[in-house]
Amino acid sequence: MVPIHYFCDTNTVEQNALEQLERYAENPFVEKICAFTDIHFCDEKAIPVGVAFSTTDYVYPLITGKDIGCGVMYLRISKADWLRPFNKAEHYKAFNLAHTRMTDDGLGGGNHFLSIEEDADNVYVICHTGTRDRGIGLYQQCLGLTQSFSAEYGQQVQFVHKDFLDAGFVEQYNRTLRFGYERRKNFCLKTLVFLQTANYVRAEKTQIDPKYLSSNLAGYDEEGTLNGTSYKLEDSIHNHLRFGNGSIIHRKGSTELTAGKTVVIPLSMSRGSLLVKLSHETQGADALNSCAHGAGRRLSRFQAMKHWKTGLKEKERRSYRERFSELLDRSGDFPNGYIQEFDFAYKDASELFTYQPYLKKITQTEPIVTVKYTEI
Repeated sequence: MVPIHYFCDTNTVEQNALEQLERYAENPFVEKICAFTDIHFCDEKAIPVGVAFSTTDYVYPLITGKDIGCGVMYLRISKADWLRPFNKAEHYKAFNLAHTRMTDDGLGGGNHFLSIEEDADNVYVICHTGTRDRGIGLYQQCLGLTQSFSAEYGQQVQFVHKDFLDAGFVEQYNRTLRFGYERRKNFCLKTLVFLQTANYVRAEKTQIDPKYLSSNLAGYDEEGTLNGTSYKLEDSIHNHLRFGNGSIIHRKGSTELTAGKTVVIPLSMSRGSLLVKLSHETQGADALNSCAHGAGRRLSRFQAMKHWKTGLKEKERRSYRERFSELLDRSGDFPNGYIQEFDFAYKDASELFTYQPYLKKITQTEPIVTVKYTEI
């Protein structure tokens, strides 16, 4: 078994996740494994979420599951261009409806989201989503590859030699990652246009395309102006294989870090997000240039529901209802998918820096409004 490098407090990690990780470390050709603060058990019975590992000659193409290319993008605009507070009563339903038309297949379920957040100086549009049906199709292709390689290898295995992957497969894989990037870009830029049309952001209104929701905005630069509003966006992926020179990095729920680049670590739907950078390249390399992709669940989804019903006092539940009244259904309750993303279900953010000292905090945002696509 290769040594496991823990960038987290192992005393707070659920036992089944630790056991799952230790079993995976016994696999052949795995050279280094890193576990981060948001490590948790994965029902797919492979490797926990919140992990990265490296190989040289062999690839484990199934470890990311079907959500290949999932990531988080942020778009930032200055508060100098922000005209007024977001009026949930006036525009939440319109925003929720608009986001369903921004791409062909929506955000996805679970903890995927599209949010508007803020700090003292800026407003951020943050999108967490993946490649949807295209990622599922690629996973099926990866499954076929492992089955074909197993037949040649003489036994059932979960790995594939890199020479078994032709250039077309690697090109398709990277094209799928690009597809996820472009989807997130469309969500972020179209949300900016929505805010412009609703008079929340200073803009040249005559420049706005009335059919923007059905347009493809993926060709816009990562920094520039849209309808007269200056913006900057950056993207990160946390569920993918990265084919490099001499090594293959496998990330399952761990954010890829690049020098000079800001990445988003969502904390919870009611707590906002952290924006961080790599501050120490040598330490970052020791962590396979990876970090946590979230605060990390303190409670499973089942436990979060139980805590909501029996662990919180009624006045605490009432406080959530008052703060997020736009999310209540017709019976006055939250759908389960929202409850499972509230702050009590997630760990304290301080662990992120305690156990990942190579990260530098850029800012922490506060949520303004959040939409999710599907119920769990």
